[in-house]
Amino acid sequence: MSEVKNKKKKSSIIQVSIGVLAVIMAILIIIMMGIVSDIQGTARIVNYTGLVRGETQRLIKLELSMQQENEMIHDIRTFIDGLRNGNDELNLVRLNDVDFQNKMQELDDKFSDLYKKIYLVRFKGARNTDIIPESEEFFVICDEATGLAEKYSQKKATSLSLLEKYITADIVVLMLLIGYEFIKAIQYAAMNRLLQRKVYLDDATGLPNKNKCEELLSEEEPDADTGVCSFDLNNLRRINDSRGHEAGDAYIRRFAICLRASMPAEQFVGRAGGDEFLAVTHGLDREQMIQCLEKVRRDMREESKVYPDTPLSYAAGFALASDFPGSTMRELFNCADKNMYINKNHVKREEAAAEKHQGYQLLKLLNQHGSNFSDCLYCDARMDTYRAIRSSENFFLASDGAYSGAVEQIIEEQVEKSSQADIREGLQISELQKKMHTKKDVLEYEYNIGKQGAYNRFTLIPVDWDEDKKLHHFLLAFETIRKTSEGQTGAKEQLQLYYEQLKQSILENDSYVDALLELSDVIYTVNLTKDALERRVVLNGKEQKSRELFMDYPLPCSYRDYCWEYEKKSPRKQLPVTA
Repeated sequence: MSEVKNKKKKSSIIQVSIGVLAVIMAILIIIMMGIVSDIQGTARIVNYTGLVRGETQRLIKLELSMQQENEMIHDIRTFIDGLRNGNDELNLVRLNDVDFQNKMQELDDKFSDLYKKIYLVRFKGARNTDIIPESEEFFVICDEATGLAEKYSQKKATSLSLLEKYITADIVVLMLLIGYEFIKAIQYAAMNRLLQRKVYLDDATGLPNKNKCEELLSEEEPDADTGVCSFDLNNLRRINDSRGHEAGDAYIRRFAICLRASMPAEQFVGRAGGDEFLAVTHGLDREQMIQCLEKVRRDMREESKVYPDTPLSYAAGFALASDFPGSTMRELFNCADKNMYINKNHVKREEAAAEKHQGYQLLKLLNQHGSNFSDCLYCDARMDTYRAIRSSENFFLASDGAYSGAVEQIIEEQVEKSSQADIREGLQISELQKKMHTKKDVLEYEYNIGKQGAYNRFTLIPVDWDEDKKLHHFLLAFETIRKTSEGQTGAKEQLQLYYEQLKQSILENDSYVDALLELSDVIYTVNLTKDALERRVVLNGKEQKSRELFMDYPLPCSYRDYCWEYEKKSPRKQLPVTA
């Protein structure tokens, strides 16, 4: 204890010394600035003293040549007065030196005498005056004044040199003390880093961190009323991939805050690592634990209403020490973790079913705009994300991700250079929000027009809008228009497209019959052995369209003749396909 006090006392003395030295150095610097200013002022005084001498010599010469220079006399008097008392206009300071001031008084008096001689010269002529000896005496006094000013400047320079030594010594001592304190700070920082590893707080969430969780789980003999809950977040990878890790971190923080607020304050809640969280309870039986976790789920649902685009989804499982007598905390956690994974399977199945149902509804909306779309994205304009709800075998985009990133990939990999700028601008969310205000605002963009045999088209279909009436969700559908050399869709291409659509429809409907009914207008039964078209079934709601497909063609008939007649009369329509 005594050693600690001595260290604190020593540290305090050093810190006070640093403060005192810093103040002394500041004072010395201020004094030094004053001396420098004096030296600069003295230099001007020396210059102006010489100027007085020179101007006076010039004045005498002009007066001797009978040229009167009253203005010059006035200037010389101004210079002498400035040298004695200072002058702001001339930027002259008053030199606080007794010898110099006495000499300047003598100089001033001598110039007054010289001024009188000048007037005698003007009236009587130079021969009748002793102006020359008088001016020589004046010049001697000027030289003496200049010498005194230089002497004063030298004295100040000596003081400045001495002051610089004091400042240097002050800085050296100050730097030594600061260096000592800096080394101590590094040592303390190293010690703090060692201690920080043992700190039990997770910076990202504010909850106890993994170290604390591990410490609790290392307990060998938990109390009989102990319970362990394991929580695991869902959809974190999707959020990280589509919106970035900052959004993922925010998702984790939201869950942590809500979990801590929902659990009883006396129960432990910590972050076990990543998207995994741990709760340790005391005094809760099975029924109370179930009620507690139900409250957590209700609170999570309420919190998610504020963030409808990223609702909190998680799985939870628990284990009670009373159900596993003799178990360690680690064993209880393992049991809770297993139950959590069971719950995760249920939650994921429910979310997948909801997502599938939503996808089915969206595809029904898509099919209202055509049946030739090979791929389709469900996009969120507010969150800048997408999810593929229809994708062919060779679709080039991932199943989900950032919409803006997908746009760049589409432009770079699928669109010809000449159309890239226009289509990039058209696919921007800001541009879509300007153009899509109602369900009728469907946009189409054609590209690769010059491609031989086919071209491509995007179709953008609005789905819904947010509370501010801005576009929220929309569909981005892809379509390839195949052509023969005459610009018509060929029979082979039609057949390939039909079977690709049928295969996709089977995947979407989970039923061959439903898929067939979705794509068909009329179903015929065909006997290929006898080349006979035997019977037709007209689907409900498609009678009018069926008439356009030769509904009144007499049956039974030759299947080959029917196809030939159909293709001859209706080359632009889809060929009948047998089922």
